[in-house]
Amino acid sequence: MDKTRHETQFDENLFAELYDVQPQAITWFKPVWADDGASIVDFEFAYSNNEALNYFNLSREVFRGLRVSTTPTLSDELRKTTMEDLLGVYHTGKQSAFTFYNPVLNKYSRVLRAKLRGGVLNIIQNITEERRIIRQLDEQKSLVNNILTHSTNGISVSEAIRDAGGRVVDAITVLANDAAINHTGLPREVYLSKRATEIDPGFVDTPYFRACVSTLETGVPFVMQYKIEVSGRWLELTVSRMDADHLIHVFTDITPIKEAQLQSEQAAERLAAVFNASQSGMFIFAPEKDSTGEVTDFRFVITNPAFAAYVGQTPEGLKDQLGSTFFPGYLHNGVFDMYKQTYLTGETLRRDVHYQVDGHDLYLDLRSTKVQDEVLVTFTDHTAIKRTQFELEKLVEDLRKSNTRLEEFAHAASHDLKEPIRKVRVFSDRIQVSLGERMKESEQQLFARMQNATERMTLLVDDLLTYSQVSLTATEMEDVNLGEKIQMVLTDLEVTIEETGAGITVAPLPVVRGHRRQLQQLFQNLLSNGLKYRKPGQRPQITISASVVNGSELPFNLPADSRYHLVAVSDNGIGFEQEYADRIFQIFQRLHGRSEYAGTGIGLAIARKVVENHQGYIWAESEPGKGATFNVLLPV
Repeated sequence: MDKTRHETQFDENLFAELYDVQPQAITWFKPVWADDGASIVDFEFAYSNNEALNYFNLSREVFRGLRVSTTPTLSDELRKTTMEDLLGVYHTGKQSAFTFYNPVLNKYSRVLRAKLRGGVLNIIQNITEERRIIRQLDEQKSLVNNILTHSTNGISVSEAIRDAGGRVVDAITVLANDAAINHTGLPREVYLSKRATEIDPGFVDTPYFRACVSTLETGVPFVMQYKIEVSGRWLELTVSRMDADHLIHVFTDITPIKEAQLQSEQAAERLAAVFNASQSGMFIFAPEKDSTGEVTDFRFVITNPAFAAYVGQTPEGLKDQLGSTFFPGYLHNGVFDMYKQTYLTGETLRRDVHYQVDGHDLYLDLRSTKVQDEVLVTFTDHTAIKRTQFELEKLVEDLRKSNTRLEEFAHAASHDLKEPIRKVRVFSDRIQVSLGERMKESEQQLFARMQNATERMTLLVDDLLTYSQVSLTATEMEDVNLGEKIQMVLTDLEVTIEETGAGITVAPLPVVRGHRRQLQQLFQNLLSNGLKYRKPGQRPQITISASVVNGSELPFNLPADSRYHLVAVSDNGIGFEQEYADRIFQIFQRLHGRSEYAGTGIGLAIARKVVENHQGYIWAESEPGKGATFNVLLPV
């Protein structure tokens, strides 16, 4: 290869003459070729003006002989990109320009490179300060943007519009954040394009406009409430001067507060009307004190017509009069003490008072409330209602006694009916025996039907007797082990269980407070029900389980913290439609005919009565063909 390609023409005096006086940092690199002259392996600093030495923080002695690969003021990444750029400029002859950050020197720079006299000329401009200023401006701009964007206050800048004589005659908004748009209720295109007088024709005649002009002239800010008529919004604004023609407005929408204030003022005006028109007696009492400061009475300050008429006076005639003048007994029957307690403690009190003094026999609903240093009293005369209540209570008591007598009659009647039925059955048996074979087949069938009827009648009377006993019972509560009661029931039903081949599964059951005989009757009826309504050709399977549940888990309106034993009796019988789940607990209600299933329709009514006697609940869940579950709740 021709060595002249590797010779770098360099005249240091010429470079110094041209570039030492330049304000930019200027260096000139010459290539360093490989030993075989086939490739450039590095670039060496051949020239540097004083600005470049300052830029790299190097002395001229250290600078001489430095190469790109050994320069201490370049990071590894920057050294790599510098080498690639130098090779590109040298081999192509094309200029390059780019901006970079040197972390070693902590400087931002802009560099221009060009091939010159067998090497590469570098012109470096330190733009660190420029970048700092730009970054600072960006940060300030970002801060301002964030303030405008995220401020909950409306922020806007308005520009004054002056006439030929320099007098302010109008204004236009030149900047507004989103909150300003929301608070004013004006569309952005209107708010930022229309003059103030176009939005509100009467603007120049408002105190707000005059205050704005004053701030432009004096620089003194002001705070004011102002209503934008076109949108109906009330704003509370702080206005300050930015320059001779611009104002800064910082504001918030106080429409709800202002409307509440206006409504409060209107309410105050209405209060007197309401006070005077009220059908309830109302008056304000001021305390009357003795020389020691003790409250001894109250004086009327304001009374409404309803109260004044109640005592045969006018509101004006009662003003400043002592309460004891018209109601001397109130000082001693507890009413004065109630008012005094409210006055001294500030506690609002409400009491039903039987006012049986001063020749009155009244039932009053009194309420006393402290208002500043006085007591507001409202009262309603419930005398007529109270007397009606007493009459109703007497009627309820009479009805309770009547029901008790009816239950006693049912109990006695059930006992009295059993004897005639027994005699009918005995006499029919005797007649049947006496006639013997002389009876025709049709006559025998009549006797059979009569015997079946007497058996059903006996069962009905027994069930009625049981139902009346459940209603009349006054047995003391005791601890009842439900597990033991279930075993007794299973013993009583032993024959039926064997005949049907029933399988009975009983989980551990709790001990509850109750009437032991009634609880035994309850579960005997439920188990009998499960055995009776079995599927034809299928063995009955009955499961009895128990758990403790909270009121919040139950389908009743019960306190969430109440607790109950839930005993569930489930069978695999014929089931029923869920719509009949309440009907089956009503007395004499049956879902099937007597020809299908025997019974009187009282058993489940007895079960419900027993549960109600124990302050519990019972309900059923079922589907046709899928059995039924009877759920019993008993208080823990």
